[in-house]
Amino acid sequence: MKPTTAISKRLLIYLGITLPILWIVTAFISAAAVMHEINEASDTQMNQLAQRLMHIPINLNSNYNPILPPIPKSQRGLIDNKESGYAIWYKGQLINADQTGQTIAYKNNYQGFINQGYWWQSHAWRIFYLHDPQLQLQVAVSFSMHERLQTVLRAVWSQLAVSILTLPLLLWLIAWSIRRGTKPLQNLAQTLYQRDPHSVSPISSTVPTEIQPLINALNDLFLRIEQTRNRELRFTADAAHELRSPLAALKVQTEVLALTNLDDTQQQRVRNIEHSINRTTHLVDQLLTLSRLDPLTQTPYTTKINWTNITSDAIASVNLYARECHSRIQRQFQTEPLAVLPLYGDPTLLTILIRNLLDNAIRYSPEHSTIDITLTADTITIANPNNGVTPKNLQRLRERFFRPAGQEKSGSGLGLSIVDSIAQLHRLEVELSNIENEHQERVRFEVILKNQYNKV
Repeated sequence: MKPTTAISKRLLIYLGITLPILWIVTAFISAAAVMHEINEASDTQMNQLAQRLMHIPINLNSNYNPILPPIPKSQRGLIDNKESGYAIWYKGQLINADQTGQTIAYKNNYQGFINQGYWWQSHAWRIFYLHDPQLQLQVAVSFSMHERLQTVLRAVWSQLAVSILTLPLLLWLIAWSIRRGTKPLQNLAQTLYQRDPHSVSPISSTVPTEIQPLINALNDLFLRIEQTRNRELRFTADAAHELRSPLAALKVQTEVLALTNLDDTQQQRVRNIEHSINRTTHLVDQLLTLSRLDPLTQTPYTTKINWTNITSDAIASVNLYARECHSRIQRQFQTEPLAVLPLYGDPTLLTILIRNLLDNAIRYSPEHSTIDITLTADTITIANPNNGVTPKNLQRLRERFFRPAGQEKSGSGLGLSIVDSIAQLHRLEVELSNIENEHQERVRFEVILKNQYNKV
């Protein structure tokens, strides 16, 4: 199944999309809040200024409007006279105003705020009128609405600019935090990758709370797998053990029957029965071997391996079968006997490994064949003449109970599975291949045994 997007990548995408949206929404909310505060402060200031102008003593009978000398630019600071203005009328006549205030329209007997234009227009004004009917004075104070908007936009833009400038740093911090946060998942994955396939020991529970349910489920699964595997192994071992006694009795009875006076047809039937018993006995022995190998995660006994002794024992155990098939086994050393494939392991298991390979080589070779076993410093090779195995079947030979279609030789289909299990326990690699002649015809089958850490 195609893997979905990584959690860290999802988080980066989600945060990369939601953060700008959140910033924009926050900017709008902030702008509305700042605009409200600015309007409130400005309206209050306009009211206070109008109150003060109303109570400043003014010569009502004079048309003199004092013009103050301009302030030097270097001393003016950030004053902008075009942003605000004021005007004072007496009996409807303008008696005092600044440059901006001279453009303010007179409104007789009007008090309160009024807007001229829209806030996005550059010449939009907010004007506050104050009227004193006793003194017949009218005061107006104006402030640019566009300037208020510009103030809000500058504040919001400053906030967004800082956010945009710090965005790379923020993204790096988010990525770093995500990597740190997902580190336990990566450690768990690494632990599972490095875990022995046969190991069902519980996984450590020293993980974050969010991962704890997953660890509990995995440990529970391992426990159930271990229980199921143990039941299957016990059943296989018990069944194989129980079958050995009746099979041995049947074989004895068959041999006794073969000694009696029987015609040729009956003798052939007895031989067929004996052949079936031998095949079943071989299968039972293989099942017993597998039942002992499956629970192992390492070799039960370890010593320096002497391949000369192991191959001699294996050859001796199949020598009778080789003579029955009119075959012979030829062993060759291409290095010093003690220098062959240095290894520490269990001699008994490795003897079974070599014996099974020799048994298969004899079984699937034509009569009067020579089985070659070649020992070098890095490999042990067992080759036998036959028409080989098709490439499709070659990949499946290690499967339990698999036997190629049309196979006439008897067998259980477990020999190479046992070889593979023993090899894995000893960190050995078993390589199966066909040997072809110059006409690209399969003429020999070859099994190479070599160290996984020293492949050749």
